[in-house]
Amino acid sequence: MRFNKYTLPIPNNSEYSVPQIKMLLKEVELTIKMNISIDDWQKL
Repeated sequence: MRFNKYTLPIPNNSEYSVPQIKMLLKEVELTIKMNISIDDWQKL
């Protein structure tokens, strides 16, 4: 995933558990200093 100058690899669900994915998404939100809605994630 890329946002401006930030790059973060996002694994697929078969590699990681749902709690791990949630933690990763929270890290993205903290990095870009924005909350991301479920609708926005689905559009990506």
